Amino acid sequence: MEKSNKWILIILIILTCVVVGFCFYSVIKNNDLKDSDASKFYHEYTEYNGKINDSNGLSYVNVNINDTNNIKYLTSKEAIELLESGTGVIYFGFPTCPWCRSLVSPLLEVAQTKNETIYYLNILDMRSSFSLSEGKISKTSEGSEKYYQILELLDEYLEEFVLEDEAGNTYDTGEKRLYAPSLVAVKDGEVTSFHEGTIDSQNSGYDELSEEELNELKQIITKLIDSKNTSVCTNDKC
Repeated sequence: MEKSNKWILIILIILTCVVVGFCFYSVIKNNDLKDSDASKFYHEYTEYNGKINDSNGLSYVNVNINDTNNIKYLTSKEAIELLESGTGVIYFGFPTCPWCRSLVSPLLEVAQTKNETIYYLNILDMRSSFSLSEGKISKTSEGSEKYYQILELLDEYLEEFVLEDEAGNTYDTGEKRLYAPSLVAVKDGEVTSFHEGTIDSQNSGYDELSEEELNELKQIITKLIDSKNTSVCTNDKC
């Protein structure tokens, strides 16, 4: 009888260890998932689903993505290194940018289909800002050093940054702008494709894209991603 009880005790101890071990593994796995770039990006963007932009009273477009997406976060230093010598697709944006929210879902859908990593840099707080009053422009905050390095690397693709008053008059800030969203395809440090915004027919970033417009945007994204797989010609040599 005593021998039988011993075996029962041993079996119970083994089962307890297995259950505790499995629970421990699940906690670690869930924490790893929660802390992953994909999960971080998912929470960063879906946080604003169903919310109102307090500055204009408009509803943010819902972002439909999952937490196993193909996003990899970059630091500004890493983004510069990729632009200078790397190969990949960089997405410059931020979660409260209405146009970015229209772009993200089709971007990640195409990326997943093509098994393509999308490198992401949140540019909200790194850019310079300006104010316009009585026809005079004032710089209210200076862009980061790394931001200006990115401007220099993408100079030929960027527009002059101008502000407009209520009468429709425009004023040049004297510098270019990396607008959000911007997509850049790079191969060996050479830009193969650059796309800013979404599609021409979208009048407002708060408008839902139609199925036809989504397909048009997916085609643009597909071509951009594919461009980095083609030969890049420099100095008349391919």
